[in-house]
This record gives sequence, structure tokens and C-alpha cells, in this order.
Amino acid sequence: MNMKFTLGWVGLLSLTLGWAQDGKALFQANCASCHAINRRVVGPALKGVHERWGGDEAEMIKFIQNSQAYINGNFKNSAYAKNLYEQYNKAVMTAFTHLTAEEIRAILAYIKSEAEAMAAAASSPGAGKPGAGGAVSGTPSEVSPLLWVLVIVLGAIALTLLVTTLALRRMLQPQTIPPTPTVWTRMGQAMRSRRFLALVALAGFLWLTNATIKKARSVGLHKGYKPVQPIAFSHKTHAGEYKIACQYCHVGVEKGKSATIPSTNICMNCHAYIQEGSRYGTKEIAKILESYEKGRPIEWVKVHNLPDFVYFSHAQHVKVAGLACQTCHGPVEEMEEVYQYADLSMGWCINCHRQTKVDLTANPYYARLHERLKEREVTVEKLGGLECSKCHY
Repeated sequence: MNMKFTLGWVGLLSLTLGWAQDGKALFQANCASCHAINRRVVGPALKGVHERWGGDEAEMIKFIQNSQAYINGNFKNSAYAKNLYEQYNKAVMTAFTHLTAEEIRAILAYIKSEAEAMAAAASSPGAGKPGAGGAVSGTPSEVSPLLWVLVIVLGAIALTLLVTTLALRRMLQPQTIPPTPTVWTRMGQAMRSRRFLALVALAGFLWLTNATIKKARSVGLHKGYKPVQPIAFSHKTHAGEYKIACQYCHVGVEKGKSATIPSTNICMNCHAYIQEGSRYGTKEIAKILESYEKGRPIEWVKVHNLPDFVYFSHAQHVKVAGLACQTCHGPVEEMEEVYQYADLSMGWCINCHRQTKVDLTANPYYARLHERLKEREVTVEKLGGLECSKCHY
């Protein structure tokens, strides 16, 4: 009976951990909003995706983690990926850099198994007919998360009943002088005690809650995102070695919401005379000259992306507040290729507003209010910096 109890507990814990790492759960959390197995949604139907990619999961993993880098790069299936990008109106797929290769393989395995199940259901007699005793043909069966919760609750009830039955059986047995228990016996009794089981259950619940919170908070954050650019531009060379000011290229940083991406004309201010670089020679500068001669802009890939409902003004932070570019973008002058330095989450912005002190002497607007302020130090938070409408439409 003790062995059955131990195996039952291990099985219940394995079921919970397996559910947390299930490919279906990963698919629902990351893919279901834009893709379906058997029909086109925002993106193509995923049935048969292995055949379309030649069964090469390594290439599929690269594409899923960073589709734009794969399209613009020189990979095995870059031509197919670019054609797919054009076919679906150049809709940019989210970069899933937070997913590991193992998690993506679990998603691909789930897609393959669902597609095979649909094919088997479609070929079986009476498939898709009303009243045939199953789901409509072509629609994947969906298991509600509530069903998993119900399974766990029923398992806990069964475990409680088992412990109660064992306790009652010991109470009804005739009283005999038990032998002196060994160390292993005492350890087994301690591990079967209610306190120990409650402690294990609590630890498992806390671990699962923490993992869920971390996973949920990482959705939409792309810290470390570094796409492949059409030209190998080195910020380390331009901003670091040659000390070119950020405002020289990003001319809108003190005038409006966007810092703006530099046009080819700005590049030509220097490269009309400098046509050979210290790092890449003439190869990359030739692309700038070609863009200028053909009148075709360079298609730079945007690195820092905020949600559409977020309002952010570069002029307000750079011109009025006097913040350095490195405050948000990190040491750009040391980056060979620019990447997203901070996570740019709402909490990150709020902490900056709470800690940043306002200079009341350098701005005429604050000079007019200075006499009416009684506090010696004023933060952005005290000026309404934490109001939702300041950043959200």
C-alpha cells in the first residue's frame, strides 16, 4: 500500500509538470492568436508545415525565433520565407526570442500530431457527420484548462481519501507492541505525514505560480533583440571612435515623438567623400551609394518597438528633460550592432519616473512655478508621471 501511495503522488506531480511544459499550452500562449492547424487566420494554416519546410526543424526554429533576421539573411529556406512574407502582405511575425529550441520543438510536435489526428478523423467512416459521436471533421479537439484543474483536484481528493483510509485501518488494527523503527522507517513515516505532504504541495504550488508569473510578464518583451540589418552599420565606429553625435543622424529626436531613421542623404554627407571603411572596406558603403543613385531608401529594420497604445515622445525626454540617449538605449557607442538594451516594460518606465528628479532651474516653465512649490525635490511621479493617460491612449 505504501508503494502505491508513493507512485500515485509521483504520478500526480509528473502530470502537473508535464502539463506546464506541454506543446499545446505553448501553442495556445504564443501561436493561436495568428495561426490555426487547418485554416488560415492572420498567417497560413500550419497543417503540413513540416513538408513545406522539407522536414528541417532546425531551420524552422531559426525562422520562428526571429523571422525578419531569417528573411533578410542567407539561410537555407530564406527564399521560401521571403515569398511567404510577400504572400501575406508583409505582415511581420513576432520574434519569439524567449522560446528555447526545446519549447519550439514541443510546439512543432503538437502541430504534427494534431494534423495527423485530423487526417485520421477525416478518413474514418462517418467522419464529419452530425451525431457521429465525435467532433466535426477538421476541428482539433480542445481540452479546456479547467479540465486539467479538475483532474488535479480529483487527484488531491483521491490522495486525501487514501491517507484517511490508511489512518483508519491503523486505528482498527489490534494493539500490539511495535518493533523499534529503523531510521529508514522513521524517514518514510515523516515523508508520509500530512505536514510533509502539505509542505511539498505548497512548494510545488509556489514554484508553478512563480513560473507562470515569469512567463506571463515576458510576453511582448524583446530585451536583447538584434535583427540583421540590410547594411552592416557599426555604431561603435561612428558614435564611439569618430564621436558623431546621435542627433546628427537621428534628426527628429529633439523635435517630435520619433527619433527618425537617418535617410540616405544624411549618410552621403560623409560617404560622398569616404567610400572605403576601416572595418568592411567598400562592400557596405557601396550599398549606400547604390541607394542614393537609384533613389531607393535603405530598408532598415526597427529595433525598439513599443505597443501601439503607448505614447512616447523623444522630444519630451531628450529636449525638455535632458536625458542622454544611453539612459534608455544603453552604451550604443560600444555596440557593433545595435540591440534592445532595456526591456522597455511599463514597470521599467514607472521606476524611472519615480526616481528621476526634475531640474527646476533650467526650464522657464518650472521657473514660473518654482515659488509655489514647497518641496525641495520633485519627481516625475509627483507631476503626474504615473497617470495612465500620460503614456496610454
